[in-house]
Amino acid sequence: MLPRRGTAQAVLLLCHAAHIAPRRDVADWVGAAKAQGGFFAAATDLTTPAKRLLDVGLAKQSKTISLAPPLAGIAHIADTPTLRHVARVLLTFDAPSWLPIAVSPRGVSRQYIPTNVLRDLEWLDPELDDMLVDVYRSVSLSPGTEIRRRIGDAAEAVILAALQAAGRHATHVSPISDTFGYDIESAGPPMLRMEVKGCSLSTRGSFHLSRNEYDKSQIFGEEWVLTQVVFTSEAFVSAVLKPGHIEGIFEVNARDIALAVPPDTTNFIWTDSAMITPRPTAWRPTSYTIADFTLPGLAR
Repeated sequence: MLPRRGTAQAVLLLCHAAHIAPRRDVADWVGAAKAQGGFFAAATDLTTPAKRLLDVGLAKQSKTISLAPPLAGIAHIADTPTLRHVARVLLTFDAPSWLPIAVSPRGVSRQYIPTNVLRDLEWLDPELDDMLVDVYRSVSLSPGTEIRRRIGDAAEAVILAALQAAGRHATHVSPISDTFGYDIESAGPPMLRMEVKGCSLSTRGSFHLSRNEYDKSQIFGEEWVLTQVVFTSEAFVSAVLKPGHIEGIFEVNARDIALAVPPDTTNFIWTDSAMITPRPTAWRPTSYTIADFTLPGLAR
């Protein structure tokens, strides 16, 4: 639920209605908020935000509607500080899909935020960037989030299309099992076992690598390669992906990845996954070119 100003005001009305008396269900809750909210409430859809608050855990329905702590102590005056607090809570509990792409601890890359979304959030300026960074730091952003899955799937599709256009037989093994330690196998010659990562312009050169992927890279040696598909900023706000949304495709070999990984010691053993950043000179362009393709966009 994007915290547009009107949405924040609607949530504030719902909070007030839940505070002043017990509410049996959503209909009772919304009805009370509309009765208390005057013209704005009468003209506003309060049912959708009420249901979303329940869906994301900011409200709970048992015998009556109760608010979660981040909203339970909220002020009832619709002043700017209170509305900003509501916006921060909504962003934290219902994080938008573009957050892990547009925001990092270093700041905000607004080109990765859809234009219409930026327009809806401009009421939070000039504090918007600081708020987004704070939210990013407070939200768990694992490699398995939906947006990262979309980026990975798109990157694999781009590589499959490129290999097929180059006349190479490619097998997509990652849907079969994660135990392979790579995503695509090409019989060659030469034999290739390709772990594929997608990234933005701002995150190129680094990637999450699981321990299994790393171990397989060391087992297969020269056959194993990590391939990174770099998407343009426009790719993250487009409904359809085309070849023009690819900035480039680059690869790094198992040997250079090993140089970037801390060795296991008696006091430290890497067991899960880690962010790896090989030296910049380790990357090289792939030998095949970007093929023609049409894929679902990343802005879904």
